Amino acid sequence: MSFTDSVTYIYAYMAFAVIYLVGSIVSAASALRVSNGISRAPHTAEDAAPVSAAIGDVIGHGQRLLDYTQVATLLPLIYIVGSMFLGSFIAKDTGLARSFNVIWIAFTLICAAAAIILSILALREAQAMRSISGGTWSLGRGHTPEALQKVGLRLGVSAALLLLVAVFIMLNLWSVAGNMGTLSSTGFLL
Repeated sequence: MSFTDSVTYIYAYMAFAVIYLVGSIVSAASALRVSNGISRAPHTAEDAAPVSAAIGDVIGHGQRLLDYTQVATLLPLIYIVGSMFLGSFIAKDTGLARSFNVIWIAFTLICAAAAIILSILALREAQAMRSISGGTWSLGRGHTPEALQKVGLRLGVSAALLLLVAVFIMLNLWSVAGNMGTLSSTGFLL
């Protein structure tokens, strides 16, 4: 098996899928834990007092956690579109298949590294939120501000979407593993 063979790309994709699955579960669990904690905290219908610095910090960490979760949700789409872009070059000239397999493998490794980085960042933001709030989520006046409640709701929705994408990747991985013989016998993959 050569580095430029399609089989190498298949194994690289399978490694990306496994790394993405683990990373997405870590990110979704972090987001769901925070969202669940925020939703259980007492809250008021409106913010009667100005937002304290601690609440502002928690909201800031929540926004970053939300961003990391959403980017992790989009990562497989970026990977699929990038792969289709590279595949279109191979379709035009099959003689380039081996060269583009190398580029494809590098792209796969970059996406896998991004999945790892996003899950680590999501975990750090969730831990920062818990350390600032002491895990109670009701800061200041004993109630959770409406802005923090909105962040918690959006985190729950984003985590659910991330888990749906993870299920898609898991089914795709199962399909690739089940058809390994057929895929490895092809000269190039689109």
